[in-house]
Amino acid sequence: MADILAIFLPMVVIGLIVWLFLRSRRPRKPKTKDTHRTRQDRAVWAWARVVSAKRGETDSAGRVRVEMQLEIHMPGTQPYPATTAWLVEKDSLEYVEEGKEVPLKVDPQGPEFVYPAGPWAKFVE
Repeated sequence: MADILAIFLPMVVIGLIVWLFLRSRRPRKPKTKDTHRTRQDRAVWAWARVVSAKRGETDSAGRVRVEMQLEIHMPGTQPYPATTAWLVEKDSLEYVEEGKEVPLKVDPQGPEFVYPAGPWAKFVE
């Protein structure tokens, strides 16, 4: 029994040391969860053509909820369709009428996240 323990114990210790060494050398991925704020911060400039726009209710600040179907034109990509909803100031509703082109920002890692490129509108989560 002592012979088995004398052989087995050093093997376990050496295996543990090797495992700890290899684990410490492996790069660790940062565990960051993407939020709308981080997506908006890394968003790039683009533009879109408004395919359809449907106005909804008005909030307490006087902004109108507008649900839109857009044709997104982002640099280096083919145009693609996207659906989004923004709270738009009443004075700026003309910017999001059907057929108009609107500036916006798109998250390249999540192209379905489409943010307005101005203070006249706010992304609805």
